[in-house]
Amino acid sequence: MGAWVADQLGFPWTALIPTNAIGAWLAVAFALGASARTIPTGALRGLIGLLSAIVAYYVLIRVFGEGYRAIGASHAATVWGAVAFVAAPIMGWAGATWRHGAGWPRAAAVAALSASLIAEGLVFGLGRLSHPEQLPSDPGALVLAAEAALGLLLPWVLLRPGERRAGYVATGAFALVAMVAIGPLTALVRGIADRF
Repeated sequence: MGAWVADQLGFPWTALIPTNAIGAWLAVAFALGASARTIPTGALRGLIGLLSAIVAYYVLIRVFGEGYRAIGASHAATVWGAVAFVAAPIMGWAGATWRHGAGWPRAAAVAALSASLIAEGLVFGLGRLSHPEQLPSDPGALVLAAEAALGLLLPWVLLRPGERRAGYVATGAFALVAMVAIGPLTALVRGIADRF
């Protein structure tokens, strides 16, 4: 619902409220997983939560939207639902592992969320931040920088002192992979979702 509301606000609020950021959606699945009593139910909660959010978002677009977005809502919902079907259980598992695990598994779980935030923030925001004169017309660049900073901070906040080194090592490795993949994969999925 928050993503749909942010879409309705227009510029600059759409850019300043990151409810449509990849990292925000993954963080929801992580949080839902962390609220579960077991790791398998954490993965299930992440999946159900994100699929429900996608359905709600596209139902609102279908009902209140106009033009091509309303016409293509069911197709886009199917495409993004397929993405959630893969990503949401992983992030739900990560949230549950953070809550119930210890050592390397717990560090890797936090690293999965941290790396996604860092990758999105750097890949989509770094080039925009290199032009500070454009920040008044591109406030989303600051939001992306804050997202990357949050990703760097999470292992320190969410992990125990003895797990932090492993968390940062895993975050670095996952972030490198995510930074290579996020741009092309996002472009591919958006391209498929916008065809109807």
